[in-house]
Amino acid sequence: HQSEQVFAAALMPIINPSTLQEYLDLGLYGFALSRYSGCWIGFKAIGETVESSASIYSDPSRVQIVLPTDFEMPPGGLNIRWPDPPMEAEKRFGPKMEAVKAFARANALDKIVLDGNPARLGIIATGKAYLDLRQAMADLGISDRDAEQLGLRIYKVALTWPLEESGARRFAEGLQDVLVVEEKRGFIEDQLMRILYNVDAWKRPSVVGKRDETGAPLLPSEGELNPTLVASALVARLRRLGHQSPLLEQRLARLEA
Repeated sequence: HQSEQVFAAALMPIINPSTLQEYLDLGLYGFALSRYSGCWIGFKAIGETVESSASIYSDPSRVQIVLPTDFEMPPGGLNIRWPDPPMEAEKRFGPKMEAVKAFARANALDKIVLDGNPARLGIIATGKAYLDLRQAMADLGISDRDAEQLGLRIYKVALTWPLEESGARRFAEGLQDVLVVEEKRGFIEDQLMRILYNVDAWKRPSVVGKRDETGAPLLPSEGELNPTLVASALVARLRRLGHQSPLLEQRLARLEA
């Protein structure tokens, strides 16, 4: 089952943690985001993470919430009140979404975690799919240093809807291709293409995820995503950029076998 599309239709921002530590940390950001924006917040929970255990940091000061300075709160704020006529509540929808984006910017919820110089292939991932990506790189023998030399840039998204636009544009700047790694149906992929649509054509990278440029399947929309599937997509995109590595092909063939 996939709930993101339903949450987005209800104007509920969605946070997607990768680890148990992030369940705690992003959970605190989620409460603060809800109070600031007046929105309900969706929080993705999947079995692979929920039904696991880990050591975590529990220091209360590990999360420092920052309130935005680039958003002007409207008079009366954004939260519900009584009486709250429907048309008055609807007028707050736009400012609520702007408040969400400002909060995401102020607290750097989405991060570039690896950046080649120069970067040509960007990979955007969230939640468990981010861990699948890192495992795929490890299985292929691609260290962070190797990734930088290959020209990879990795963007880890915590707030999957609404995708924060200024950070997404910074991530895509200078790239030739972008690969979106996410579970189930494409969700971030559609948002990213909309954000980049009006960028000058000569500066706009191609964006693929569930399908490639020709419409051929790339990453599945059904079942469970796993590191081998991600590794196959990653090697295919590197191949397209001219990185013909017999060693990578060998490792991928071993994984697929």
